[in-house]
Amino acid sequence: MLKIKNLQKSFKGQVVLKNISLAFQPGETTVILGPSGSGKSTLLRTLDLLEIPETGSIAIGERTYTFPQKMNFKLLKEYRSHFSMVFQSYNLFPHLTVLENIMEGPVQVKKFSKEKARTLGEELLRKVGLLDKKNAHPNELSGGQMQRVAIVRALAMAPDFILYDEPTSALDPELAQEVLSLIKELKEEGRGQILVTHHVAFAQKVADHIVFLEKGEILFAGTSEAFFLNESPRIKRYLQELL
Repeated sequence: MLKIKNLQKSFKGQVVLKNISLAFQPGETTVILGPSGSGKSTLLRTLDLLEIPETGSIAIGERTYTFPQKMNFKLLKEYRSHFSMVFQSYNLFPHLTVLENIMEGPVQVKKFSKEKARTLGEELLRKVGLLDKKNAHPNELSGGQMQRVAIVRALAMAPDFILYDEPTSALDPELAQEVLSLIKELKEEGRGQILVTHHVAFAQKVADHIVFLEKGEILFAGTSEAFFLNESPRIKRYLQELL
């Protein structure tokens, strides 16, 4: 389980996350919703310690990390082994092939042999229907294919949680659907996933739990079913605008 308690984050004196406390269950999919500027992406980046919180604690595995503290390289590596991040803009290495992009993490971080990493990469690419693209470079792929490769790269690290920051925001609807379908498949496999998205209808299909943020504060945290039946005027207004 991943537990965060009283996390707070500010930028230039402005509080962006206000005493956030949440629990994320392994093997479940949590979707973070909220209006623009509510702190969704900051929360996700804080979970991966791309942004270091000023106060609070994060517990995962057998360790609890309390802030403020300086996270040296060893501590960050240990902490981030629990997570893989999928960004809006794919972040694939342009000079590497699809398969080499997937092999990079297992070889460099997990110290897999190249043969073992290659076998794993090919298995995962076959699973998502992209094995025929293994020798292609990112610029030879569609946006949807690049994002699916980015998800495969995340899967290759065998994280406790895959973190997605608006993974379809740069894609047209048809290509976005390819990515959303893959995320749904991973949910059905019982992968731990935490997803920031504006696709509310998709969230309703895929989420076990919903977190709703506004102005850096939690307005709702609970089951997906409870969220979509919620009688809060603010949540009802949000859903009416987006569904």
